[in-house]
Amino acid sequence: MPKRYTPEMAVDLRVPSELALSPDGSQIIYRVEPIGQRTTNRTSTIFVVPADGSVPPRALTGSDHNNISATWSPDGATIAFLSDRSERGTQQVHVIPAAGGEPLRLTELNRGVSQPAFAPDGRSIAFIAQRRALAGEADPSQEIRVESELGRPRGMAHVPVVGGPPRPIGPMTSHVWSFAFSPDGKTIAAFVSDTEELAGSWDNARLVITAVDGSNERELLRMNGFPGKLTWFDDGRRLAVIGSVADNPYATNVYLVDVVSGQVTVLDDRGMTPNAVLTVDRDLLVHSVETQHTRIDRYDPGTDTWEPVSLGPQLADAWVEARGGWDARAGTLTVLGAFADHPANVYAGPLDGDLTCLTDLNPHVRDVDLSAMEPIEWQSSDGLAIHGWLMLPPGADPAARYPLVAAIHGGPSWQWGSWFHGTWHDWGQLLTARGYAVFMPNPRGSTGRGAEFSGVNHHDFGGGDFDDIMTGIDMLIERGVADPDRLGICGWSFGGFMAAWAVGHTDRFKASIAGAACINWVSKIGTTDIRPFDERDVGAVNTDPDRPWKHSPLRYAGKATTPTLMLHGQADVRVPVTQATEFYNALKAAGVATDMVSYPRQDHAFHERAFQLDLLQRLIDWLERYLGPGEAAAES
Repeated sequence: MPKRYTPEMAVDLRVPSELALSPDGSQIIYRVEPIGQRTTNRTSTIFVVPADGSVPPRALTGSDHNNISATWSPDGATIAFLSDRSERGTQQVHVIPAAGGEPLRLTELNRGVSQPAFAPDGRSIAFIAQRRALAGEADPSQEIRVESELGRPRGMAHVPVVGGPPRPIGPMTSHVWSFAFSPDGKTIAAFVSDTEELAGSWDNARLVITAVDGSNERELLRMNGFPGKLTWFDDGRRLAVIGSVADNPYATNVYLVDVVSGQVTVLDDRGMTPNAVLTVDRDLLVHSVETQHTRIDRYDPGTDTWEPVSLGPQLADAWVEARGGWDARAGTLTVLGAFADHPANVYAGPLDGDLTCLTDLNPHVRDVDLSAMEPIEWQSSDGLAIHGWLMLPPGADPAARYPLVAAIHGGPSWQWGSWFHGTWHDWGQLLTARGYAVFMPNPRGSTGRGAEFSGVNHHDFGGGDFDDIMTGIDMLIERGVADPDRLGICGWSFGGFMAAWAVGHTDRFKASIAGAACINWVSKIGTTDIRPFDERDVGAVNTDPDRPWKHSPLRYAGKATTPTLMLHGQADVRVPVTQATEFYNALKAAGVATDMVSYPRQDHAFHERAFQLDLLQRLIDWLERYLGPGEAAAES
């Protein structure tokens, strides 16, 4: 009898990330961590594997600590990485011979460091650390919390590879978000802002260049939102970065910046969403999402032409996750590839050649009966074409109707793609294993279709996007897939908002699960770490408080009848747990069947295995209680 996918399998997945090729392209380092951590503090392991797959991967570090951000020295002989082996939860720079050996710790700074990078001459390693720590100052010891004194801006420093005291480099003021050395090592490009608060970077992420000693600072560009990684061209004259200069921070483009003249060239998004860039000789590799699939293109700035990059037959139907790490050096390309029926693995091969799989990170799902993902398309009420995915239970009867669960993605500037939907956060495989059909829409506001589509739900959360979801459900009912009397809805973050919004606007759903849900935009904007982003989306509280209140599920709680489960992390600063409390109390007062479960130490993304497992089981139990068991669950 085929094995059914279970919550235990989901929380035992191993996730790869942070791929980096050696300078000669022959070796790959990457990080692997369990998706469900068995301890309070995270653990992860750094591996190295030949790019040709001639020998199996070997562990470069142990697995008892959190080992991250590995990077190669220019000669490929040494690897720098961060580890909390000296103090759990606090990352410090370590170096280790690429051939293996005992790591040497190079830093011991209060609150740790981030983003290690070798200088191009290989003699020192740069990183980002608190300016207060770099100045030898301790944090205030008082227990009293003074908000205006909590600022801890981070700056750059470097340390010799043989050890020694850290010395400041790069921008001497402001908070440094990210940086990159020029190829000759004489210049540093960095994104800075006046404060380390995410809200402070809303329209204040400044791209600056300085000499290594911090002199001659010049501003080249100012962006909104969260600019991507800085990438130098080999000529040392130009930089590439993905970000936005528009009022819509989700309207991302590739920007080419001439550091000498200051000229900025904006590449056409081609109706897609660019995610990451790499430089190859004089060209640029651009990873994008096109509708709900990934692609990589090579762009020639000299001729302003694009050419698709083939990854070979093994990755023909894969979701290539560049944000999890990719690299191209010396004619070799390495990426992470995932499929609807298998989680991500590391692939490598010649650039514009056939890439092959180098890892087998999750063999425990190989013989499990899993669901395929069918791409679907329908028209919303206003005629706009909307895309999404349908997953049916393994071995589904094409003539049967199934209880349908609409799973709504977060963001909303994100999308459901053809990766493996079987984690604590992505529930497709778990729900189809219980006999439910799963509908995963990419409504307006999703990424993958260019700037206009990602911004079309501006000041309209719960409007056109909700209609996109409901018309998709209607299409699946008309198609004979969904049982109209057994509909459920669930989601996380923005998806949780939509699950909560739905119960106040329709009685069609028999069950709702709202995870990390935005419930009251007025109080959420007042307590979140991304206030300007939220106000851009739903309205400014100080000047137009009625607009965010209009888009708040809490306003409509008195109309709800659908049993609703709230799931939330107690340490969530993006969507504070009080959001769930407000809705739980409102639904309870309205006489609606409801419950709220919150989890200690978990922020917007859960990391502890026990809590992930509890969350998944409660999700399944809630659906089976109020939506009724799916066919597979009823037969088991």
